[in-house]
Amino acid sequence: MAYGILEGVKGFMEYEMISEKELDRLLEKEQGFVIDLRSPWEYAAYHIPGAVNIPYERLKKVRGLPKNVPLIFYCERGSVSMVAAREMAEKGYRAKSLTGGIHSWHRRLG
Repeated sequence: MAYGILEGVKGFMEYEMISEKELDRLLEKEQGFVIDLRSPWEYAAYHIPGAVNIPYERLKKVRGLPKNVPLIFYCERGSVSMVAAREMAEKGYRAKSLTGGIHSWHRRLG
């Protein structure tokens, strides 16, 4: 696992980079709220089971995301989810980003 660390006004804010195997483990234990940051069309084509579609452009407008479980973000290849995880960590959320995006998760399926 890798961590991104930000120095904020209230100290250090962290977000975690996780592998597809770590994601599977979290999903198996129902320990996370999975957010697909891609467009609704990409989400409709295929997505990680249980994921909620919140396109990155709308993320800042969403209210009521859970703070008691990790928010697990993914996008197409991982760069947008890293930005989202950093931004949400700055707001006090426990944030994780799937390394390699949905491509890494989908590729291991075969």
